[in-house]
Amino acid sequence: MIPATLIVVLFLGCAKQETNQAPELSASQREAAISSAMELLQTDQVPEALAITSTLIAKDPMNAESQEVYALALIARGWKLQERRDAQGAQKAWDEALTAYMNACNYSSNPGLLELSTGQLAQMLQNDELAIVYYKNAHLNNKKDARAAFYLSQIYLLNKDWVSAKNWLTQSLLRTPNEPFALLSLALAEAELSNCETALRLAIDGCEILPSDPNIRFVQARVVRLCGNSQHAHEILLSLPIQFQQTALFQEELENCKLSMSSEDK
Repeated sequence: MIPATLIVVLFLGCAKQETNQAPELSASQREAAISSAMELLQTDQVPEALAITSTLIAKDPMNAESQEVYALALIARGWKLQERRDAQGAQKAWDEALTAYMNACNYSSNPGLLELSTGQLAQMLQNDELAIVYYKNAHLNNKKDARAAFYLSQIYLLNKDWVSAKNWLTQSLLRTPNEPFALLSLALAEAELSNCETALRLAIDGCEILPSDPNIRFVQARVVRLCGNSQHAHEILLSLPIQFQQTALFQEELENCKLSMSSEDK
C-alpha cells in the first residue's frame, strides 16, 4: 500500500504542474486518498489525515465522498483542539466540518445517511434549526431508518414541545417498534400531555426490554412521578446505581420527587 504521506506528496506534485485548469481526479486516486485518510483517522493521526483530505478537497471539491472524509478529519481535529482547551479552534473546525457535510449532501445522489450525519453534527453544535431540516430529509430518504425521527424527538423533548416529540417518536417506533429508549421517550411525552395510562404502559414495555439500564429506569421514575405516584418513583430512583445517583440530573429528579411526595401527603 502507498503510504499516506507519499499520496500527499504525489497530489502536491501534480498541483504544481497544473496550469489554468486542474485535471479531473481519477476514481483510483480518490479511493486511495480516502482509504489512507480513514486509516490515519483510525490510528489517531489527525494532522496527517487532514493534510490528505485538504489536498483532496482542493483537487476534488464536487465529490460527496471527498467532502465526507474531509468532514470526518475536521471533526477529529475539533476534538483534538478541545482536548487542548482551544474552544475557539474546535468550534471553527466543527463549523468547517458542518459545511463539508452539507456540501457532501448536495453532491450525493443518495444523501440519506449523509443528511443524518449532518443533522447530528448540527445538533451537537446547537444549531437545532439546521438539524431539524437535515433530520427531516434523512427521515424521508431512509425509509427504514428510525434514527432521524428519534433524534428529532429529542430536540422537541428538550424544548418541551411534547406534541411534536410525540409525533416523531411515533414515527420512529413505526420503524423500530421495540426500541426501548424511544418507548421511554414517548412515555415521557405522553405523561407530560397527561395521557398517563398510555405513558405508564409504554414505560413498562421499555423497561421489560432493558430492565437493568439506569437511564431507562430513570425516565420511568420521572414518568411515574408525573403520573401521580411519587412514592414509587422515589423507590425506583433509590434502586439506581450509586454512580448514577451522584449526577446532577439524578439529584434534581430526586428533589422533584420529594416535593411531589410532600404535596401528595398534604
